[in-house]
Amino acid sequence: MAKALISKGLSTRARSRSVSARGARIVCAALLSASLLSGTAGCGGDGATAPESSFTVVVVEGNLQRAPAGSVLPVSLSVLVKDASGVPVKGARVLFRVVRGASTGSRMLDSVAVTDPSGAAAARLQLGSALDTTLVAAFPAPASNRAVTFVAVGSAASTISSLSPTSFGAGDTVTLRGTGLAFVAPSGGVEFNGIRVAPLSGVSDTEVRAVAPACLAAGPLELRLATELARSNGLTATYQSRTAPLALVPFQALTVKSARLADCLVLAGDGAAYLVVAQFAGIGSAEATVDWRLSANLLPTAGTVGASVPAAGDKLTSQRELDGFLRRNEIQIAPRARAEAAADRGSTAYLQQTAAVPPALGSTRAFKVVAALDGTSFTSVSARLRFAGSHLLLYTDTSGTGFSDAQYQALGALFDRDLYSVGVAAFGSESDVDRDGRITVLFTPVLNALVRARDCGQKGFVTGFFYATDLLLQDPNSNRAEIFYSFIPDPDGRFSCPHTTADVLRFLLPTFLHEQQHMISFNQHVLARGGQPEEVWLNEGLGHVAEEIGSKFYERKFPPPSGRGTAAQLFPDSAAPFIAPQLLNAYVFMNNTRAHSVTSYRGAGSIEERGATWLFLRWLSAQKGDDIFRRLVQTSKVGIANVEAEAAEPFGALFGDFSVSLFADSLPGVERSRIPRRFQAGSLSVRQLIARAAVVSGFTDPFPLSLYELRRGGLLQSAMLPGTMTHTLLQSALGSASVSLRFTRQDLSPFLEQTAAQVTIFRLPP
Repeated sequence: MAKALISKGLSTRARSRSVSARGARIVCAALLSASLLSGTAGCGGDGATAPESSFTVVVVEGNLQRAPAGSVLPVSLSVLVKDASGVPVKGARVLFRVVRGASTGSRMLDSVAVTDPSGAAAARLQLGSALDTTLVAAFPAPASNRAVTFVAVGSAASTISSLSPTSFGAGDTVTLRGTGLAFVAPSGGVEFNGIRVAPLSGVSDTEVRAVAPACLAAGPLELRLATELARSNGLTATYQSRTAPLALVPFQALTVKSARLADCLVLAGDGAAYLVVAQFAGIGSAEATVDWRLSANLLPTAGTVGASVPAAGDKLTSQRELDGFLRRNEIQIAPRARAEAAADRGSTAYLQQTAAVPPALGSTRAFKVVAALDGTSFTSVSARLRFAGSHLLLYTDTSGTGFSDAQYQALGALFDRDLYSVGVAAFGSESDVDRDGRITVLFTPVLNALVRARDCGQKGFVTGFFYATDLLLQDPNSNRAEIFYSFIPDPDGRFSCPHTTADVLRFLLPTFLHEQQHMISFNQHVLARGGQPEEVWLNEGLGHVAEEIGSKFYERKFPPPSGRGTAAQLFPDSAAPFIAPQLLNAYVFMNNTRAHSVTSYRGAGSIEERGATWLFLRWLSAQKGDDIFRRLVQTSKVGIANVEAEAAEPFGALFGDFSVSLFADSLPGVERSRIPRRFQAGSLSVRQLIARAAVVSGFTDPFPLSLYELRRGGLLQSAMLPGTMTHTLLQSALGSASVSLRFTRQDLSPFLEQTAAQVTIFRLPP
């Protein structure tokens, strides 16, 4: 997409920077003189200062761009906020408002951004339909009178002028003609009423061809070209309902809603082999299974899909129990947190970094700490400041310190220099309710004591957490600061079950990143945008993504074969604490994909459920880029609606192709380069990762995903939870006729719509 924009002479980062400040002021002055801003915003990339609020705002990037009408600008609109002393302000809420162009559709994809530790905040603009100038005012609330202004110009959009034929059915090739159509390659597609289909080869600026998908509703539908950044206009055509053999080519897939499956397609036989994945691509109760049957040609021979037993159990059930309380608590306190944040923003004093100088090393501070897994009791502790960095203050409980002084210094430096920045770069900034520019890390044996020593064998122990109540300014149990709590080494079992220094370190580093994501998510969703906390499945899934991001940090630091004890290692030794738990979680999920949901958790999620969501998000980033994680966090949307908005696709389409990728990401005997990118989940294949998990954990099966045989004239039946799937193999015989499928309740009644029942069919290679 970027190359296409450059080829059309559109603005890029380099072009934005090459425009002189004087030129920007001239453009802004001309626009202001036409009363386009109605006196509500200042203008200019050279900065605006509000003496009464003692801060400055400057444009960093994204001004004076030119892009096709209807597209998302390739460069985000970015500003920098500093206080009166020139210190970057972290955690300021910056609003982006379209002040000209809204009437023709120009809009911010998210109108709120939060400044990071460098004081920067950015947002994305989608241009409207007019070939005209759009103006966006950006200002830290509530200082709208001191805004800076961005200018963007819409150029000629990609336009479809004709369709051929205008009436078609499944399997027909449709040709779209017009101008500027080449933008759709290589990552976009042709949308048939929102269902995206990859274009056929031979895409040009004037012509794009695609094969009409099966099982759409008969009647009028709209066709357009779309990528994540741009969309063409739409033209109306007529879809004809037909039932005919589906001519899928090898490595091609189609997702069909269960209600239409039997009536709209049959699969070609004569030796063709298909992966058929039955799914419930929605969200619901994790306790309510739905019975199902998947049949081929509806003959009575039946088979039952049995339940396999996961290969491992959760060794941290106490941590999951506490996590459940913490996520419920976030929902409960969200209204108070939103109200306090809004009141705090009523004064421009929040734009001042009041405590840039940290407390003195060795000074003490009192904290209240959650002292029960259900959050019903608290204890007061005194803690001493052991490390003060640019981003982090490290305190240790005076009743039990755990690590040595040298170890705390090393840990503080590691958190402050590396891990903190890794999390912020991936997800954005946490809040700063105490305006000290730092988060606090508290090491306390109170966490060790949350589980009695005699219970550790059955329930595990608590490693660390973020408690959102600490962000409230008017709560008796709040510490009024951003805090990560950690357990401590206790080799003699003084406080509960013994923990060596090595054991604590193995859990501590990934847990910090996991909980930092929760801290950032609560700020971005609730405090900054006044929304609800993220749904548990997506919140915890992104927490496990954060842990893997820690692994990627060390993978970049130690490219193979460096940093590895053996040549067979996929990951450096330093990455193991971050990636090994994810691989184990994914392995036990794949043992029984019908019983462990991507979207519908029991409580705060089992390790299998978390492994399922981690695999889904990992696949999603392979399709949409790692920036999808930041976008999923920096929004007021939650759950499936959040995923659909940021991925710009229906969740059913994403879930269907993800389910295929679990099996088809790499196929034995097939060059991985032949597998379409849509069914790959990153540079390392799922089979590689799962096989590695088997080796590390001592499992005998290198790839435990069950594949059930679906015979022509037979059926499979079982039960599944929302957000789960079952993989089956349909192999037709040479010379055999076509096969029809039906996915229903066991009594042949249709599924309720909220189950999002669907089947994805993937043609396997010969």
